[in-house]
Amino acid sequence: MQKDNNPLQDDSAAALTQIEQILHEFQIKDVLLFDHDPVLRIQVSDAQFARALQVRETLVERIKPLGYRFVAIDLDEAQTHSEREASKDLL
Repeated sequence: MQKDNNPLQDDSAAALTQIEQILHEFQIKDVLLFDHDPVLRIQVSDAQFARALQVRETLVERIKPLGYRFVAIDLDEAQTHSEREASKDLL
C-alpha cells in the first residue's frame, strides 16, 4: 500500500516537533500535544502545570508563529493511552 505524502501533515509534524523542543527548553517534558488547527492543545503533567503557567506568555509568543492561532493548556493531566485505559478499569 502506498502512503500519500501530505505536505500539510508534514508541516504539522514538523511544527509539533519544534513545539516539543520549545517546551523542553523550559523543562516541561511530560506533555501531550494535540493539533486542532487552528488550536494547539497542550496537556502537561500535574507536576509541571504550574511551570507551564509561569512561562505561558513566552510559550504563546514562540508557538503562534509555527502556525497556530490559539494555544491552549488543557486542565486534564497528560496521560498516555495505557494510563487512561488503566484509570477506566478503576471506575
